Amino acid sequence: MSQLLYPAWDYLRELFSTRLPYFPSNIRSALFIVLFCCIAFLELYLYIFVRRIRQNIAKKKEDKWNDTISTLLADIIIYGDDDDTDTIINHFLPEFKKLPLRRPLIKRLLTRELLSYHANFIGKTAEVLRGLYLRLNLEKEAKAKLNSNYWEKKIEGIREITQMNLRTEAESILKFTDEENGQLRMEAQAAFVKLSDDNPFRFLDRARERILDWHQLVLFEVITKTKNVQIPSFSKWLKSENDSVVMLCLKLVNHFQQWDAIPEMVVLFGHENLKIRARAIQNIGKMEAEMVEENLFNMYFNQPFEIKLLVIEALGRISSDTYLEFLKSRTYSDDFKIRMAALKAIKLHGQAGQNLLSSIYKDSTLQN
Repeated sequence: MSQLLYPAWDYLRELFSTRLPYFPSNIRSALFIVLFCCIAFLELYLYIFVRRIRQNIAKKKEDKWNDTISTLLADIIIYGDDDDTDTIINHFLPEFKKLPLRRPLIKRLLTRELLSYHANFIGKTAEVLRGLYLRLNLEKEAKAKLNSNYWEKKIEGIREITQMNLRTEAESILKFTDEENGQLRMEAQAAFVKLSDDNPFRFLDRARERILDWHQLVLFEVITKTKNVQIPSFSKWLKSENDSVVMLCLKLVNHFQQWDAIPEMVVLFGHENLKIRARAIQNIGKMEAEMVEENLFNMYFNQPFEIKLLVIEALGRISSDTYLEFLKSRTYSDDFKIRMAALKAIKLHGQAGQNLLSSIYKDSTLQN
């Protein structure tokens, strides 16, 4: 092999040092291109080779530290519940402090595993894990992520702060509740509701960006399922210029049955956004607000078809018997959907509705 290698090397050296000037220019260019490609290929091969070696070494180190950290966390899980939270934290804290947390890799691995364990446990175990998180000053990294130039990092920080219930950071998150980036905005709004003690819905005052439909679903779930959230009167935001804020608050008004919002919902009967108008009418029907029946009746005749159906449905839900004759007149409409909606609304009026349906049936039988 060496006998072949050395003559080849001598040939290449002679080719590029002695004979090259005598070749035509196009041949010289081609030789240089070939030489460049060979060198580039060798460099690329060496780069890939070295990188794979470094990745394997890094993975072995990561696996080793992962095992160590997992063992420490597992010891907490199997530890008895007889002692109080602070005693358990003080028991395990020295072991965790032995970890070289000044190294970014170790701190990142510990934070990741600790968050993973914390998400899967409740009660005293979760309190111990949170206590260790704070005593080891791991929250500093989460706070630093809020100042990142990348929205993905900001979201990571917000999620970590929310999971560990760092309520002091609510004000730091508030500034992101009206960000242009929809994902960041949603995460910040949900986090602020969970973390703010005094006014968790303050972000609605400053909301200029649209709250997308699926964002509203997420917020609705957070608001209705988070414990100890101070629920305000959402009627104050029914005057918002942001239609998505109005729509979200209408859903919450209905869920929490806030009767004080009825006057504001009546005002929304004239809203230019048909979706808002429709939601307000649906709320009135579901809340069976009898005092608004006259408003529903008066608005019916100058409304588009979809709104007329909702007005009839709302009158049926209220079922005060006051507008049974009006509903009866709708059963003779030329539109099939209007007729069916009116019949369903009459049926909801109990015995009076049943009697009226029988009368309508007899009249239609006689006519036929």
